[in-house]
Amino acid sequence: MKAVIKRRPEPGVEVFDVPVPDVGAGEVLIRVRAAAICGSDLGIFKYTPAYSKMKLPVVLGHEFAGEIVEVGEGVVGFDVGDRVLSESVKACGSCRFCREGMTNLCEDSTLFGIHTDGGFSEYVAVPHTLLHDIPEGMTFEVAAVVEPLSNALHFVKDITPIGRGDFVVVHGIGPIGLFSAQLFRISEARVLITGIGVDTERFKIAERLGFESVNVEGEDLIERVMDMTDGGGADIAFVAVGAGSALHQALQVVRKKGHVTVVGIFPGMVELPITDMVRREITLAGAYDAKPINFEESIELLMSGAINAEEIITHRFSLDEAEEAFRVADSKRGGKILFVND
Repeated sequence: MKAVIKRRPEPGVEVFDVPVPDVGAGEVLIRVRAAAICGSDLGIFKYTPAYSKMKLPVVLGHEFAGEIVEVGEGVVGFDVGDRVLSESVKACGSCRFCREGMTNLCEDSTLFGIHTDGGFSEYVAVPHTLLHDIPEGMTFEVAAVVEPLSNALHFVKDITPIGRGDFVVVHGIGPIGLFSAQLFRISEARVLITGIGVDTERFKIAERLGFESVNVEGEDLIERVMDMTDGGGADIAFVAVGAGSALHQALQVVRKKGHVTVVGIFPGMVELPITDMVRREITLAGAYDAKPINFEESIELLMSGAINAEEIITHRFSLDEAEEAFRVADSKRGGKILFVND
């Protein structure tokens, strides 16, 4: 089968023909029909320091959906032909966080596409405990982005203390920022989403989704926020991009007693104005990945029409076009970039 592989500790990916995975006890073999490039995949593609210790070689991809073609011994609840999507974290199931339902923080977890072979391939073997049924009427393409939406749902619903009528600045106009903005709107918050000059197409997506946005390279964000809040500042700042400048802007735009949620993965250390945070009593929280319940909740949000994923999916490539797909994703010329297998 074809697979997109990170083989060497340097920028780039390669496409190889590799054996179809064996199916172990408790696993199913999925024929991947759609898989999406994540920001972490881009970090791996560019081989940034955050991913420099991953074990190579590995098949990339942790956002994928498809149909079951083989069922291993001991699998319960799934059969050949079922349409399914998968969680991205293989948790140990026994640490304190797993016991409390927070598998996203498992102390001994592995992730598809980083620690074990992932879904940028024609087939992938997956523990059946990670699977969720794709409802009738949901396409494989939309199912492939349930994973990032689940992440955004965890970030917004579980971590960020959002209230009705709050003013939220979402820093980062990529897929996570666009999903999160929609989730904040569901909570009846006012939302301003930010981007930079290269985000031309993403600004158009935000407009089609009904959001007000600002290019921080061409306009003073702090002045804009203060104008929109009568000088009070934002209640919430949500950093969905791994850029130190965005984090610093977030700390500046929030009001006293404001809250900042950080979900971006940063390429290196960032200095913060801690004394200013202390004096203004700013709370700062990190948020990572998703819990299993977030997947079912995300499926419901998509099926109800409360969240628009189709508008965020902009490009589709074959596995053979992996290099170009990553170049497009890195250029920010679109929203969510998919690999599609017919």
